[in-house]
Amino acid sequence: MACWLLGAALTPIASRAQAQAQAPIPAPPSPPTASRMRGAAQRYELGRHGTFDYQRPVVLRALREIPSTVTGTLALGTRGESLPEWGAVALSSLSLYAADEYLVDKTRMLSRHVGLPPNHPSVNLRFAGMKLPIPTTVGSAIYFLGDGAVDLLVAGGFVIQGWRKDDNRARTTASEITSGLVSLGVYTQLLKRSFGRQTPNESTQPRGRWRPFPDLGDYNANVPAYDAMPSGHMAAAMSTVEIVALNYPEKGFVRPLGYSLMALLGVAMVNNGVHWASDYPLALLIGGGVARVTVARGRTLVRTDELGNTQDPRRTERGFSWTPLVTPWAVGVRVGLPY
Repeated sequence: MACWLLGAALTPIASRAQAQAQAPIPAPPSPPTASRMRGAAQRYELGRHGTFDYQRPVVLRALREIPSTVTGTLALGTRGESLPEWGAVALSSLSLYAADEYLVDKTRMLSRHVGLPPNHPSVNLRFAGMKLPIPTTVGSAIYFLGDGAVDLLVAGGFVIQGWRKDDNRARTTASEITSGLVSLGVYTQLLKRSFGRQTPNESTQPRGRWRPFPDLGDYNANVPAYDAMPSGHMAAAMSTVEIVALNYPEKGFVRPLGYSLMALLGVAMVNNGVHWASDYPLALLIGGGVARVTVARGRTLVRTDELGNTQDPRRTERGFSWTPLVTPWAVGVRVGLPY
């Protein structure tokens, strides 16, 4: 289990203070600053996490912002301050890659011991012309934690909350979860087709064969033979957990609960033979990056002067930073985590 927790720890982890959020109150009237927003802002004072203004999202904001989320995540990943994160992903991926076969064997042995089958059976429920997979076992229920349908159900819960309470923060969270899912699909599908790694069930050599940039026809004919890395399920789960945690930083249980469920998901996918453990670190980084970009765009950080007067708001937040650390007692790097 330590391997799964190691993977989850690679992405930025915000503080978990338990400050209670005050009820949203209307912000003072001001000219609109973004044409894609409408309506009066609602202000949320979140203690040490800061004060944020949330506008009501315009219709189809989730779809409109997909291009900017994709490009924004790419820009975030190419910044100098992201180098420590990339280094952690590379180191953990290589370490897990060396142990992939061992981890598959031990995970399946542990799963058999607790009665977790190596498959994920489900039945399809037809709804509005779509097929929705419904898990039929505990193992398949764990596997479908990273399925897009679960993320959309979470988003639906926030839609209901936003409608019942007239809560712009809940509405924005729902919109961002939806936008994040589609944006992640762009990244994960491009990378899967770039790496071309076999899944454990399809492997013809230890740790799976790599066939970069396979022919489109070959890929579609046997997807599991090429789509192991990165894990789309893990990226989607990470994005949803981080979007909720960043929008509700005063809810200290979100990350512990979310990461615990993601650890179970990671075990289930290795047991089912659809992923190697080394497929996860990159997925976690991408999911966390998409979450940070979309959340930063969906709210305004309210800045105040020493007297508590509101200054010009800026749609920005403190990001990941690092500086050299040299003291008489230690030499290393001081890391600043985003909130």
